[in-house]
Amino acid sequence: MQTFKNRLSQYAVMDDQIWALIDDITTKTVTYRAGEDIVRVGEIAETLFIVNKGWAVRHRTLEDGRRQIVNFMLPGDIFDLQALACLEADHTVTSVTDVSILVINTGEFVQLLRTSGDISSSFWWAAVQEESILREQIVRLGRRSAKERIGHLLLELQRRMNGAMGTNHSQLPLPLTRVDLADALGLTPVHVSRTMSAMRHAGLIEETRGVILIDDRERLARLCHFNTDYLHLRRLDLSKFPMANGSSHVGTGTNGKTNGKRAPTSRT
Repeated sequence: MQTFKNRLSQYAVMDDQIWALIDDITTKTVTYRAGEDIVRVGEIAETLFIVNKGWAVRHRTLEDGRRQIVNFMLPGDIFDLQALACLEADHTVTSVTDVSILVINTGEFVQLLRTSGDISSSFWWAAVQEESILREQIVRLGRRSAKERIGHLLLELQRRMNGAMGTNHSQLPLPLTRVDLADALGLTPVHVSRTMSAMRHAGLIEETRGVILIDDRERLARLCHFNTDYLHLRRLDLSKFPMANGSSHVGTGTNGKTNGKRAPTSRT
């Protein structure tokens, strides 16, 4: 649960009372071995999951076996919120490593959201972040070169892992095969291998036993046009959100009168 708290703490200021409500929610720990499906396409989603340890991938697989990895489930990530609507899963989530999952009953989770507007706002912000990551994945696939795709993804995963673990390491444990990276980035495994080799020779990355070392983040970020804006990591005071305090007005000007506009969303 600590990695989940670390994730929420990146962009939400919550007091001890709110954390106590989260700690009180009933969870069951389930372990999946590497390669096992956690969610299967077509299944009715009935529970929510928080990744406690390990990595998983959300993906779609075509009838001929071609796979597209949509995004990565890292420690602290919560899924699948579509369980709140009892919908059929339109994708599969598969463990990449051995994964420890905290299972949450949807009914209890909904009650938690009803209990605290701050918690509702924090989960809404988490959903905003995931949607932004998916948009960035579209741009990555559609407009970036192979080197830019790989560098951009590595920087994103490094930033997300540091946030979940509460660290600021230049190292990134990367338990992904060349096939995994290829399926995420629309490349072939051979192309991934050759590009990463060129990046090593250029001094952009080092790779040893499943660990990527990025010594100069700024240099790599410039090369692949990476910034953290889309991750929405600016910490917010949730008490100021209309969702948190129950207010339904659309925003006020400096004179305290409504200005007829929606309250602006924060940008990092």
